[in-house]
Amino acid sequence: MEILHTSNILGISIPLENIKVDEKEKRDSFEDKTPTKTFPFLETKEGNISQSEAIIYYLVQKHKPELLGQNIFEKAKIMQWTEFANCEIAKCNRSIIFPIFGWDELNKEDYNKDSNKIKEYSKLMENQLEKNEFIIGNKISLADISLFAKIRFLMMFHFPEQMRNKLFPKVSKWFENIMNTKEAVKAYGRTVLCKNPLKPFGGKINKNKHENENKENKEDKEKNEGKKEKDKNQNKKEKKDKKGKKENENKPKEKPKEEKKEKEPYVPGLLEVPRFNIKEIENNPLDSLPQSKFDLTKFKDEFIKSQDKSNYLNNFWTTFDPEGYSLWYIEYNNSANECVTLFRTCVIKGDILEQLKYFRKYCFGVLGAYGGNGAYKIKGCMVWRGNDIPQEIKAINCFNKITLKKLDCSQQKDKELVSEYWTKIDEKEKVFDMPAIDARYFY
Repeated sequence: MEILHTSNILGISIPLENIKVDEKEKRDSFEDKTPTKTFPFLETKEGNISQSEAIIYYLVQKHKPELLGQNIFEKAKIMQWTEFANCEIAKCNRSIIFPIFGWDELNKEDYNKDSNKIKEYSKLMENQLEKNEFIIGNKISLADISLFAKIRFLMMFHFPEQMRNKLFPKVSKWFENIMNTKEAVKAYGRTVLCKNPLKPFGGKINKNKHENENKENKEDKEKNEGKKEKDKNQNKKEKKDKKGKKENENKPKEKPKEEKKEKEPYVPGLLEVPRFNIKEIENNPLDSLPQSKFDLTKFKDEFIKSQDKSNYLNNFWTTFDPEGYSLWYIEYNNSANECVTLFRTCVIKGDILEQLKYFRKYCFGVLGAYGGNGAYKIKGCMVWRGNDIPQEIKAINCFNKITLKKLDCSQQKDKELVSEYWTKIDEKEKVFDMPAIDARYFY
């Protein structure tokens, strides 16, 4: 994500090849191309580079070296804050954020210690931003890119609004200025600041399935090496037997029997984002539709800024063009074990919206997580260009699990449905008796 953010700031496009953690064969096929046998890596004309920070440094030095500083001292200061982000802040993420997501078990002592540390670190950044708009001066640098990436989850899940405003208001302003830029939104998606801090998972968790797979792969490798050594000794013995030499050489080797293991159901997670290599549709048919009197862009800007959204919708119905646009109710039909926790539900919802990132300019609406107590639902309401289901919607990987119902703007009940979803997005509000736990505008 940090590399994508950097490339967006540099104004360059990098072709991506997404490789999931559990795609072993695909990972193995690329392993020889990465110098450190790790991912990500970048292919260049000069050779290949691995490790995120090295890739970022290369891209910045090549396309916009001013992000690294104007003089020796400034370069050193930028490297100072970059290392501070990668070493100090990133270390706190492991004990604070990982238990929240269930990626690691909670160590209360480390959690409390690092929670205090990260507050102190944020105060250091606060002092640095006393006279500057950015960490070094009034222009964004590599230090800002790195600090933003490392502190982002803390701002989303750990630092509540009251704490942010009281302890480090300048850091909060700096963070919001970056998160709202088109470069950051394009790389990370919408960043939602923390209202109430999420509590870390306090129970024991199963070892990460990928760690288990790595352990099994290591054991298999050791077994294979042992077998190779055994076969080597056996071949030496066979060579001594001249009569059976030809017979033994032609005899096919038996392949070791592989144990059949049940494959765990895949659960999407933030560790693997961006998981979708979505490309913008060229010559989009929606652009060739007859011109509409309804200005969607203007409506989105004004509606988001409006303090009285219910009243603003009255104007929407008078200006809405049902021939050029259409309204739809959307609901995700989850499997029994999918939307049991809020985190899993939000990840699935986020996956759907991530696949629609190039569809934003053609639509507006709300897709949220509603309900509670282990029974969450993903649903919402959207307006988009045209009167049919567009290609972008049909291309969603779980489209077969999505229910779409076209709404009639002349029907009062459909108007009320739109109003419910578009005006009630606060977690304290209810939409048709279901709490709006995580509802956000998509625009």
